[in-house]
Amino acid sequence: ELSFLKNVDTVSVHITFNDLHFNADNLNENDFLEHISQKIKKHLNHTEAENWKAEYYNSKREFWPKAFVNTLNETTALYKNAPVFVLNKPNAKYELRVNAFWMYFGYQAIAHTEPAKLHLSMDLSEVDSKKIISSLRIKETLGLVVPKPEFPKVSLKSMENAFERAAENLGLSLKKVVK
Repeated sequence: ELSFLKNVDTVSVHITFNDLHFNADNLNENDFLEHISQKIKKHLNHTEAENWKAEYYNSKREFWPKAFVNTLNETTALYKNAPVFVLNKPNAKYELRVNAFWMYFGYQAIAHTEPAKLHLSMDLSEVDSKKIISSLRIKETLGLVVPKPEFPKVSLKSMENAFERAAENLGLSLKKVVK
């Protein structure tokens, strides 16, 4: 069903965070941010908590979407007929909607390390007709362990890596249709 992509030049990518939840207890975003902020305030200070929250929003708005698209393009660059994936490209005929709906930032302790985890849904559709051509749900994309963040902050870089790995896996799966 995706073989048409070998005849497409550009696909617009839209990253969303609709109905986003965190951790095993499925905290909503506001509750999660409040939980992390309180931990940072308790162990560091109010300014550090506000700075981390600003970094989180910047990562969500800018770094994670760019990491996803850049990695997807790097992975498909070697394929002869692969389209170029562009963030929020106006006037594209096709769009890939990627929704991050669950995140776990992982942790690093002396005895055990747990990587970040990310769950995504992806819909590839034709823009004009809004017809969904393909849907995919990715569970448990794992980020790599990255340098230890300053406790009690959680690693935004580790989550960025989970977005990169999800994009790489998508790119590798596209090889079958755009090689």
